Amino acid sequence: MQQAALKPKLGQKQALLLLIVAGALLIGALVWRIALEKTSLSSRIVRELAEHGLTVDAADLYQHEHRQAATIAELMADTDLTQAIEASLASGFPSEVNRAGEVYCLLAGLEDGKVLTVFVVDEEIELAFLQIPGSETVLPVNAGTEADNG
Repeated sequence: MQQAALKPKLGQKQALLLLIVAGALLIGALVWRIALEKTSLSSRIVRELAEHGLTVDAADLYQHEHRQAATIAELMADTDLTQAIEASLASGFPSEVNRAGEVYCLLAGLEDGKVLTVFVVDEEIELAFLQIPGSETVLPVNAGTEADNG
């Protein structure tokens, strides 16, 4: 008899009300998630890259490095950035490697084997380019779509 006392009995109205509340919570959570995704840094980066001719999924971007109060030049102190700057400028990005702020280096492997490199300073793309693994070739981000279409 004690087990029977542990099972609450819901009437049809109570069960329906519970189902409606659960559905409303699920819809609210979905709307909240969509709103957060539209304003997230990775979503803004993906949209800006698309405006510059490269389609990449936000899930493919991963954070390689992050520093507060730094510059891209400091992060890449041992690397000649001349070709990267030229490729980034050709894609329409500011490419000011001495701009100080919160710096992120994001990478993404593309389907064609190229590697997308994006440097973000204070939540804005500053430098972006494509690399071909195993070579020193650096390309503008829109070369990814041009090469696939050509």
